[in-house]
Amino acid sequence: PTPAPEAPAAAPVVPPVPAPATAVAAAPTSDFGRSVVLETRNLMQVTDGTGCKWVLSTSIIGDGDTLSFGTTPAMPCPASGFGEGNFDKISWKAVGTYRGDNWTRVYAHPSGLIFNKNLEPAVKDKAVSYLTPQADQAAFLVGEIPGRQMKVYLTFTRSSYGVLRPFGSDPYYVAVTPDESFALDATKYKEAALEIFDLIKTTSPTTTDVANLFIVKDLSAISNNIWGNDAQKITRNRIGINRQGLFFDVRDGANWAVQREQQRVREQRQRQQELARVHTRVLERYQQLQDGMSEFKGRETEALAQMAGIKVRFASPLEQQNPATSASVVPMMVHVTGKKGDFYSIDFPSNGRLVADEEYSEGWYVTQVANATPYYPLDDGRAVPTYRAYSAGEPEACKQDHCADRVSFGAVLAKEFPNAGIDFSWTPEVSQQYVNDWNNASAMVQ
Repeated sequence: PTPAPEAPAAAPVVPPVPAPATAVAAAPTSDFGRSVVLETRNLMQVTDGTGCKWVLSTSIIGDGDTLSFGTTPAMPCPASGFGEGNFDKISWKAVGTYRGDNWTRVYAHPSGLIFNKNLEPAVKDKAVSYLTPQADQAAFLVGEIPGRQMKVYLTFTRSSYGVLRPFGSDPYYVAVTPDESFALDATKYKEAALEIFDLIKTTSPTTTDVANLFIVKDLSAISNNIWGNDAQKITRNRIGINRQGLFFDVRDGANWAVQREQQRVREQRQRQQELARVHTRVLERYQQLQDGMSEFKGRETEALAQMAGIKVRFASPLEQQNPATSASVVPMMVHVTGKKGDFYSIDFPSNGRLVADEEYSEGWYVTQVANATPYYPLDDGRAVPTYRAYSAGEPEACKQDHCADRVSFGAVLAKEFPNAGIDFSWTPEVSQQYVNDWNNASAMVQ
């Protein structure tokens, strides 16, 4: 019988791609931000005749003044102990002075802040998240956009001159995010702005008029949203609904993220130009060193070591006897041939000896030394070049004769050009690449 055809292999199960995180409306804190408000030095608590607390400007009364305070209608104090709700009038007066005022048709928010009655729908059931030190701007969290690491706020302003009156102006919009990359691309910037405004429309349908949209890295930046330090600012623009519909022009306003990027590019080009200039000199110096090496045929490594600041010769016998030379510690290339008593015998830079607390095996080393010749007795009436070696940890022998693995053109050039980013492994191609990169970048700009 004909075998039954095999069933087709099942298609691999592809896990669903998670949808991008959508905006989430904020739930108010239990005290609606009262703790934030009470921390502000520009505000103070007062108690009315019924024992209810209110939060007012510290500039209302001076030292020794008595405050007269009342509300119409008079209402019982809620469980929080702070005045709350709608009032036809709030009156205050510094007794015995001309200072006083009547605030009509106001809404006392549970946080302690007072607003004009028409703003009640915008702030009711929302919590104060931030109050500027002058208490002239209050930000209410309306929600967040997790996919953008972004929190969105309605922010209300009032004059900070003199006595702080109730907040009366329509809010502007604030978004806080640590990531400013979206602002570098006009399309992504517009997408972000529309997402922010969609969240505002959903959570605060009474505040959709065209207003400032301020996107920052930290909420404290609203304290100086016009002037001051721009480091925490990303963009400022206008968005909202007018007679023609939704208004937003990505070309308007200020874009500090773009300004910073432009500055970064300028500085990068300047740095690139400077590196090209330096590495042009590096290549010229390298050619000089190459040309000069003909004088050191067979001793190229020693010549490079000396250029790199490593001693490859003993001082003169007269200088070796000078105790003052013992005060300086310098790198020296030595060849250890064995140990005799308390001394290590060396035959490079010449015949001599080392004194060291560490153990030295036979081999080549670059080690820090100080002249110790004056402090040791003569040998058969002659001074023996003696150096004390200093090492942080166990001495590490070079891998090649004359420490060829420790010296190079790179080591020499790094000493002469300390800001060029040159290391031991440098080759001429490295510097040539800096020059080529600048030439290519300049050609693209032209």
